[in-house]
Amino acid sequence: MAGMLLAVALCAFIQPAVAGSWRATKVLQGPFAASSPPEAPVLATNDKGHTVAVFNPTGLIRFAEHIKGGHWSNPVTVVANAAGNATAVAIGADETTAVAWTTVGTRYVPSKLVVSIREPGGQFSPPSEVGPGTGVWYPKLGIAGDGSVTLLWSAGTQVYSSHHPVGGAWSAPVTLRNSVGINLPDLAVNNVGVALAVWQEGASNNPTAIYAAYRAVDGAWQAPQQVSAGTGLATWNPKPGLDAQGNATVGYLDGTAMWVASSAAGGVWTAPTALSSPQVTAYYPALALNANGDVLAAWQAYDATGASRIQARTKPANAAWGAMINLSTRNETPGWPNAALSNDGLGIVSWVDDSAQAARAAVLGAAGTWKRSSLGAGWWGLTVSVAAGGGSIGTGWALPNPLNPNAARLVGRIYE
Repeated sequence: MAGMLLAVALCAFIQPAVAGSWRATKVLQGPFAASSPPEAPVLATNDKGHTVAVFNPTGLIRFAEHIKGGHWSNPVTVVANAAGNATAVAIGADETTAVAWTTVGTRYVPSKLVVSIREPGGQFSPPSEVGPGTGVWYPKLGIAGDGSVTLLWSAGTQVYSSHHPVGGAWSAPVTLRNSVGINLPDLAVNNVGVALAVWQEGASNNPTAIYAAYRAVDGAWQAPQQVSAGTGLATWNPKPGLDAQGNATVGYLDGTAMWVASSAAGGVWTAPTALSSPQVTAYYPALALNANGDVLAAWQAYDATGASRIQARTKPANAAWGAMINLSTRNETPGWPNAALSNDGLGIVSWVDDSAQAARAAVLGAAGTWKRSSLGAGWWGLTVSVAAGGGSIGTGWALPNPLNPNAARLVGRIYE
């Protein structure tokens, strides 16, 4: 598969990205004992191609980074004795970096949701407590171009947000919504500070609605709006995106199809559009939107024979969706896809091929073509994390240690 080209023209897509290549794989941690599958590193990349990664398979919050044109740094603990789980990371255009996690609670000290911020050229600050850490599973971070930081998370039946202005302190948490089954929150923040929060609602075994809340520059969060159509089918796993003007897009799963909805900056959401074919059953949506307004969507699809594929469609700004293409091959068993899209048009969709236990990726590059590659061994049933910006793509995933089935490694790889 390595190097195979999918010659699919994306006629109106933005200026072609400069052709690149995959750099050597970097072991970020391991081998370490793994009694259960470890989570992939969490990644973020800014507009300069600076990629940061956080991970904690052994309980310590670890950090590594790759500056464009250079090499991965040796991993370090974010701050001394930083232990916990549920990590998140973001890096802004000015190089401000933030890492969030929940501390380990004890009999006498409850768990806390904390954030450590590294200002440009500085070191990570001591962790600041933003809220209780009990029940927090999905913290998300976003950083505006001025270095201000937004944190989103859910706990119980509520979804919260807090904001850290430049030179200031964390605001008291704001409740965006209180409803049954709030879960899988996600966040997008653009360079001017516009923010979009999304989440799913409904019974834990059958969520039936996707909601979104919008925050204009220097403003308060607007009242949440329902984005999904209310079909009554299982509706879940929203993925948000914002362009430079604050126009928003959300991708999600409704029933057996991949859907998207959009909104002009802070306006009413459009009726959702189905991207996947009615001849397939779609799972695991992925979506990426860049500052220009170009959109990349991907999903896992099963046909009537039970064969699965990773499929994708792209949409240039102010244009229609392009044709659906297959990124994986019929002899693969692809898992959950992830997607990222840089402002210069460099994009990626990643997955683990369970049948070969291999990490795969398809890169959208020069001339609007897709180049499919095998990244190396991958852990069955897991994912490959991705982030893109400034002509660079960062990836991270877990792989079994070949000499010990009870050990694992976390690795990262750069395309530029």
